[in-house]
Amino acid sequence: MLQWSLLLVLGSAFAATKNCRPTLMKSTMVANCQAQGHLTVPEIDSSTEVLLLSFNRISDITQSSFPRLANIRTLMLGLQELAFLYVREDAFKNLRNLTFLDLGGNKKIFLHPDSFSGLEKLEVLLLDANGIDDTILEKGYFRHLVSLKKLDLSANQIKRIQPDPSFQNLKMLSSLHLKLNKIDLVCGKDLQHLQGHHLSLLDLSSNRLSYREPWQNESACSNPFYNITIDTLDISSNPWNIDSVERFFKTMLGTQILHLKMQYPGGIGRSFGFRNLQDFSATTFSGLNKSNVLSLDISHGSLFELSAYVFSGFPQLNTLNLASNKINRVNLHAFAGLQSLIMLNLSYNLLGEIYSDSFESLRSSPIRYLSLKSNHIGAIQHNALSGLNSLQTLDLRDNSLLHIPPMQLPGLKQALLGENRIRNTFGIQAFASRATLIDLAYNRLENLGEFWDLMTIPTLEILFLSHNWISRCSVSPRNAVPQNSSLRVLDLSHNSLETVWRSGSCWNIFQGLDKLISLNLSKTYLSFLPENLFQGLQSLQTLDLSGNIIVSLPENLFQDLRSLKVLRLNDNNFVTLTPSTLDMLPSLALLDLTDTSFVCHCGLKDFVIWLQATNISFRGLAEEIPCFRPQLSLLEVPLLTFVEDNCM
Repeated sequence: MLQWSLLLVLGSAFAATKNCRPTLMKSTMVANCQAQGHLTVPEIDSSTEVLLLSFNRISDITQSSFPRLANIRTLMLGLQELAFLYVREDAFKNLRNLTFLDLGGNKKIFLHPDSFSGLEKLEVLLLDANGIDDTILEKGYFRHLVSLKKLDLSANQIKRIQPDPSFQNLKMLSSLHLKLNKIDLVCGKDLQHLQGHHLSLLDLSSNRLSYREPWQNESACSNPFYNITIDTLDISSNPWNIDSVERFFKTMLGTQILHLKMQYPGGIGRSFGFRNLQDFSATTFSGLNKSNVLSLDISHGSLFELSAYVFSGFPQLNTLNLASNKINRVNLHAFAGLQSLIMLNLSYNLLGEIYSDSFESLRSSPIRYLSLKSNHIGAIQHNALSGLNSLQTLDLRDNSLLHIPPMQLPGLKQALLGENRIRNTFGIQAFASRATLIDLAYNRLENLGEFWDLMTIPTLEILFLSHNWISRCSVSPRNAVPQNSSLRVLDLSHNSLETVWRSGSCWNIFQGLDKLISLNLSKTYLSFLPENLFQGLQSLQTLDLSGNIIVSLPENLFQDLRSLKVLRLNDNNFVTLTPSTLDMLPSLALLDLTDTSFVCHCGLKDFVIWLQATNISFRGLAEEIPCFRPQLSLLEVPLLTFVEDNCM
C-alpha cells in the first residue's frame, strides 16, 4: 500500500487546491496534486523531485504523461478512484531518475510488458492491492528494473510463485512482499530463478500455505529455497496444522534463515479447554536444525503446552517470542537445546505457577532477558529461576504475586515487579542484590520505612514505588542513612505521604541521596511538607509536587536544591507563595504552575512582581495564573489583574 508516513509528512503541508506547483520541503521540491479530481496527469514543473498524485481519477498513463521531468525521484500514483488503471508501453520512460514508484491500491491495474522500461534506477515498486494474478511474476514485467530492491505484490490474486528467468538479472532484489495473496504451495523449482539471491525479507504471511497432503516421494516437493538465503521469512497467519508445518520445514533442507516469523499460527495449539488441535512437538522444527535460525516468533497463537525438547532444533537461536498464546504449562526440558538463547518472551499467557524445573534447561544458556509479564502467576517455587546467572532483566509485571520471589539472581539489573499484590519488600536484597532498576509500582506496599531496605542495594539507580498503599513509616533498628547511594530516580507518586509526614515520622527519608536527580511526589495528598525534607539533595534537577493540596511552602524548603532545574507545582491550591522560597533555586529553568490557583489577596504582590521580572520559563502563561475570591463565591480572576487593580 502507499507509504502513508511519507504522504502524511509531505502532503499535510499543502492545501487541496488545483495548484500543483512544487514547494520546497526539507531541501526537496514537492508537488502535491493529491485528491484534486485530476483525470490526467496535470502539467508539472520540471524542478519537481517528489510528485504526489494519489486519490485522483486518472485512468491512463502513457509516455506523454510525464514530459521533461527528469528530476523526479518519487512518484505516488496509488489509490486512483476509478475501477481500473492502464499503464501503457514506456509510460515512465521520461522518469529515468525515478527511485520510488507507488502504484498500489488501484483495484485493477493493466500493465504493458514494457510499462517499466527506462527505469534502470528504480529501487522500490509498490503494486499491492491491484487485482494482479500469477502472470505478474511470469511474463517479464520487471526485466528492466536492474536496481530494484523492494517489490511489493501484497493483497493481490497470486496463487503460485514462479518468477520468470528475468529475475536472475535483478541482483539487487532483497525484499519481496507477497502477503495476503492465495498462495497454497511453494515447491521444487518454483523459485529457481531467484537462486543466488540473498533476501532480507520474504513475506508469505496471510496466504493459504498448508502442505497438508504428504508427498509420495521426497522429489515431489524438494527444497524451493535451494541456494537462496533469507534474513526474515514471514509465514504468519497461514492455515497450518502440526503435520503440515513440520512437512513444510522438512522441505527446506538447511536453507539459511536468520529470522522466522510465524505469528497467528492458525490450526496449531489446543488453546484453553480444547483438545482437538495439537501443540508443537519435539519433531515439529526438526527440519530447521541446520538453518541457523537466530530468532523465532510464534506469538499471538493458541499454544497451550510446551513439550519437552520442542525447540531442540534451534541450537543457534538467541530470541524466542511466545507472547500472547494460551501457554498454561512448561514441561521439563521444554527449552532444552537452546544453548545460545538470550531473550525469551512468555508474556500474556496463562501461566499460574513457576516450578523449579520450568527453566532448568536454560541454566547453561546466556539468557539475559525473560518476560513473564501479564500471566496469572501467583506462586513461584523456591529457587525456580536460580541458576540463570546471566539474567539481567526479569519482567514479572501484571501478575498476582504476594511476595518477592524467593531466589537469588546475582546478575539481575532490572527487576520489574509492578502491578502485583506485593505487601512488603522482604527478600528484595537477595532477589536483586545488584539491580540498577527496581519497579514495585502498583503493588500494596504500606510502609515507607522499607525504602531503607531497598537502599541497601548499592547499585540501585532507578526506583518506582508509585501507586502503592504507603501511609505509615516504621523503621527497623538496623536501618541507617545510606552511604554512597547510587539512586538517581525515585517515584513515590500516588501514595498517602501526607499521613506519613503529618505523624512526624520519616522526615529524613531522603537523607544520603546525594546523587538523586529526579523525585516525583505528585498526587500524594500533601498539604504539609517538613522544612528539612529535601536536605542534602544537592544533585536534584527535577522535583514534582503537582496534584497535591499544598497551600504554602516552608521558607527554607528548597535551600539545598542548588541544582534544581524543573519544579512542578501545578494543580495545587496556594494561599501564598513567596519569592524568597523560589530564589533559593539558582538553577531553576522551568516552573510549572498550570491548573494552580491562589486565594486572591495583596500578600501575593511580591510574588506577582517576581513573576514579571524573572527569566524563568513557565509551563503555560504567567498571565493566566488564576486566583479566586472567597468573598465573591469563589469568583476566579487572573492573579496579575487582581494585584494590579487592588494592590498597586
